[in-house]
Amino acid sequence: MKMKLLVLDLDGTLWDHEDASRLVPPFRVYGDRVVDAYGEELNLFPGVREFLEWAGERFLISIASWNLEEFVRPVLEALNLWDYFIFPKIEGHPDKAAMIERTMAELRAAGYDVDEVIYVDDRTIHVDEIMEIIPNLRFIHMWVDVGSFEELKKMLEVL
Repeated sequence: MKMKLLVLDLDGTLWDHEDASRLVPPFRVYGDRVVDAYGEELNLFPGVREFLEWAGERFLISIASWNLEEFVRPVLEALNLWDYFIFPKIEGHPDKAAMIERTMAELRAAGYDVDEVIYVDDRTIHVDEIMEIIPNLRFIHMWVDVGSFEELKKMLEVL
C-alpha cells in the first residue's frame, strides 16, 4: 500500500521555543506547556495534539529536527507526543535532507511503500537541499502557507 510520509520540524513549528535542546530537566508539564528546571517555558502551538491524532490516521509521521535527541526526546515524552512518530530524526546538525533520506530508507526496510513526502517547517532554509535529494517533495511553510494546525489539516485533506 502506498503511504504518504509527513515530516515535521519541531522548534517554531510544533512549539514556540526556538531551541528546545537548551531546556534542562526535570520538566514540569502543565497541559501543553513544559517548564524546565530554570523556569524556561516551551508551549505547544494550539491544535498540535488534535492535528497529530488526525494525521496519525492518514500519514506516516516523522520528525526532522536540528536539535539533540537526548534533550528533546524527554520534552516530547513529557508531552506524550513521542509515540506519534516513526523513525524520528532529532540530530545536532542542519542536514535535514540526510535525515529525511534515512527515514525513507528505514521505512522501505520495514516494508512501507512511501510515494510522497510532505515536509512542514517554519523556515525555508533547508528546502532546496532536501529537494535535491527528494525532488517530488511537497513543502508547506508553517505560519506562511498556513496560519494554524487547523489550516494545515485542511490543506492536507485535499492532497
